Amino acid sequence: MNHDIACWLRRRKLDRAVESATGVGLASAAAGRAPSHTYPLDDDHPQTMAHCHRSRQPISARATSGVPSASGRETVVRSSRGLWMMASVTEDGGGCAEQRLYDVVALWDAETGCGSEVLIQAACQALVDGLDSPTLRELAGASANDSSWDIRELVTTSLQELEIPFPGTVPPGFALASGGGVARRPGVDSLRLEVSPTPRARGDFHVQVYVNGTEMTAAGAGLGMDPYQILVPTNRLVAVSQPRTVPIARCECGVYGCGSTDVTITRDGDRVHWDWSLEVPMMRGVSFAAAEYDAEVARVAADHSWETPERSVGRRVLTDVDRELLLTYNLRPSWVANDYRDKELFRVALEFNGDYQVFVDTPWRGRSPEELAGEVCATLARPPSTWHAIWHAMVPSLTAPPEIAGPSWRPARF
Repeated sequence: MNHDIACWLRRRKLDRAVESATGVGLASAAAGRAPSHTYPLDDDHPQTMAHCHRSRQPISARATSGVPSASGRETVVRSSRGLWMMASVTEDGGGCAEQRLYDVVALWDAETGCGSEVLIQAACQALVDGLDSPTLRELAGASANDSSWDIRELVTTSLQELEIPFPGTVPPGFALASGGGVARRPGVDSLRLEVSPTPRARGDFHVQVYVNGTEMTAAGAGLGMDPYQILVPTNRLVAVSQPRTVPIARCECGVYGCGSTDVTITRDGDRVHWDWSLEVPMMRGVSFAAAEYDAEVARVAADHSWETPERSVGRRVLTDVDRELLLTYNLRPSWVANDYRDKELFRVALEFNGDYQVFVDTPWRGRSPEELAGEVCATLARPPSTWHAIWHAMVPSLTAPPEIAGPSWRPARF
């Protein structure tokens, strides 16, 4: 930092803020959570339904798209705000002063001013890191008590003066390059996935995500996703040619939507990129060597050592059941588990037309998971009218059984 900037900071009495920005303060912000969208609770599994009263402030979704040029050296980027930019693309980037400032701005809530103190600290840190512009100095000297409108004007002008893109305009898998432009993120991060019991309930498991040795789901929404939600019957963590967004963490109560962390997975040649959204566990996206990523994702999907007999049956049923046949009856599997009132019954829950829940129970009778799963799938392969099933109308006005019901169907008694 040059002498003029140092004197200016002293005059503005911001030495303490700079200390915070260069130490614990900014690091804590990097590990903090962003506000999440609010979603309705998913109540389709009564055995694990939980009530949670977490209150979060909605934020606006930012949609981005990148269109590489024929030369591979430029990209045209369009944001949901209608902003366009042409940025030079270099081979590798990320971790520069521009990126650190960009990340903090992206998490700042311009409507409410939430995060203004961290934003001002980040402006101070940007000056320390060598960035400089007249409005950036003003932003570093602002107060968290200033109006969010005034701070927004300072932020907008600072980014323009520094030629830093607006949040939402950098495509997935890219980062800001030092001195301007954007660059492919280098595949230097490491990934380890582990299925383990959750602390909330017996028989509940989650997929924990370790990036560079640090567990991400606890830093995000709170709990990892259930293996049935991202590994079974399809491994949704596999990186494919088109980017796709996958849930990676849920609220501590066990419900995705009450609290949520997503990642957009992008395969980019010899790299795989993850870009966080909703309740982000860290301020930057991460990138992995594709070969190492593929090996780890395949390994965790093939590792069944964590499974209980109940979970082993569930995996086999969800994987082997004939879903296309069930769809001919407008039936869709919803969840599988032992009946919470009778552990000797294995229950498959299905939805019919979105109006009914249908439960099919199969007794264990001392059989192995393979044997029980085989019988369950064989039962579900027969016409529903032949099942011994229980039905429950999700619409209160429906009092009659579903049209596919047979003589051995009976109403649920909860």
